[in-house]
Amino acid sequence: MSNIQSGNKDRLHHWDFSWALYLMLGIPFHAAVIYSLAHEWAVSSPDKSQVLTWLSSFLHTFRMPGFFLLAGFFSIMLLDRKGPMIWLKSRLFRLGVPLFSATLLILPFQIVVQSVALSVNGTLPWADLSAYTTGQLTQFGEPWISHLWFLWSLIAYCVGLAMLHALVGGANLRAALDGLVGWVTRNRIASFIGFAGLCAATAYVQSVVVAASPYYGNAVINYNAYILYFCLGVILFHSSKMQDLLVKPGPTAACVGIVLAVLSVFPYTDLLGHTLNVIAGIAGALLIVGYISNLAVKHFNRPNAKVRKLVDASFTIYLFHHPIIFVLATLFLLVNLPPIIEFVIIAVVAGVSSYAIHQLISKSSILSMMLGSNATSRSGRSLVKVTG
Repeated sequence: MSNIQSGNKDRLHHWDFSWALYLMLGIPFHAAVIYSLAHEWAVSSPDKSQVLTWLSSFLHTFRMPGFFLLAGFFSIMLLDRKGPMIWLKSRLFRLGVPLFSATLLILPFQIVVQSVALSVNGTLPWADLSAYTTGQLTQFGEPWISHLWFLWSLIAYCVGLAMLHALVGGANLRAALDGLVGWVTRNRIASFIGFAGLCAATAYVQSVVVAASPYYGNAVINYNAYILYFCLGVILFHSSKMQDLLVKPGPTAACVGIVLAVLSVFPYTDLLGHTLNVIAGIAGALLIVGYISNLAVKHFNRPNAKVRKLVDASFTIYLFHHPIIFVLATLFLLVNLPPIIEFVIIAVVAGVSSYAIHQLISKSSILSMMLGSNATSRSGRSLVKVTG
């Protein structure tokens, strides 16, 4: 049996490190993308930085893949135990309530701040600010999804998994996944060819969707791109071979993963280039996530009070760091500091402030339920309860 599942399955302390890390990396990612040359964020600075462009692009290659991999792993764990109906009802409540609450309490504030930022940087005349803000608040668009997209995606993935589990049965699903892993192990060349073909098909579909609707097409792709990692997490739970492979990458493999991740964000001009980008992105993400998993199993396989505190706070921190960064990025439009200095200030202040908000929210059971800070517990099952 793999190290991942050794001992009491309920007490998976070593995953707390990975869970907290992937969510907490949202802070430097969103603070860096303000200054990115590659992306025009909701609140962007006119002062760009190549270093921060690289940092934001690099973090993007593995942060959410790792999150959804763990989400798939623990989703199937609890689904097997509870059954599809009970499990899905729990998921819809634990994910849906924070999604609904944050949509009503956080996103309108962000929309207002984003509109003000446009006037501060001169893009939107101050005289038009009120009408523009009202329009943004009263019509559905990306600002009404924002950083909560992962909850929408996770809910959709959970619904799909529950339906599949109910249709084929847990035992049959487990047998099919075991058979798939066995076939891949015995037919590695054919498996790689199939994987490359799937990546080519994915690249082609992406190009067609984006060409049909650049704005909504990119949104559809971005919100559904992580289903692969969620599915890999499901397979991972049922396969000790896959679990052993996950925690195998060491520093050398991590370096290879970083190189592949960097290559995956290079611009491409044709379908072949796009396909190679997709292959490099997936392989790079898995190698980096594997190395993080390796570290987690080696160094965080027992209760750790400090890590547990971060895990308990991580979901609320993720919800609230985003609007705080919006405010700070808007304020920094009024001054002229080097991007790196602004980035450090924004990341530190956003991290400390959002943790302070968690501390306040955790004192109220109602607010904790609304904003997800009670989705974790102190029993060593925190990751299971949030993603499961």
